[in-house]
Amino acid sequence: MLHGKVLVVEDDPMLRMDATLLFEEAGFDVAEFECADDALAYVWDYTNEVAAIFTDVEMLGSASGFDLASTVTTAWPHIAVLVTSGFHEEVPDDLPSRVRFIPKPWLPADVLGFVRGAAVRH
Repeated sequence: MLHGKVLVVEDDPMLRMDATLLFEEAGFDVAEFECADDALAYVWDYTNEVAAIFTDVEMLGSASGFDLASTVTTAWPHIAVLVTSGFHEEVPDDLPSRVRFIPKPWLPADVLGFVRGAAVRH
């Protein structure tokens, strides 16, 4: 098992399952959520366990993936955040520079490379 938990935040059940399986097969402990609000509540309770978050942008709930990324990187700079979207082409200028963006459809190697780096630093 690699160090630190990866949170997968995606409202589409099939995409969430694909990402979760990708991380689990690579040796990560994974927690999955369908909205940013639930993921943020988890981070509040288990901050020290979380190494990285892989989040979609558009989801149900009061917070978007961009909101989640901004809150997490400001409050908990040790947590790496990778944002993905099929509708947005880039991360807004007001998000921290540490947030990485990858468009959908993403390649498993790109996502794993980012998260492995976060797990090593965790």
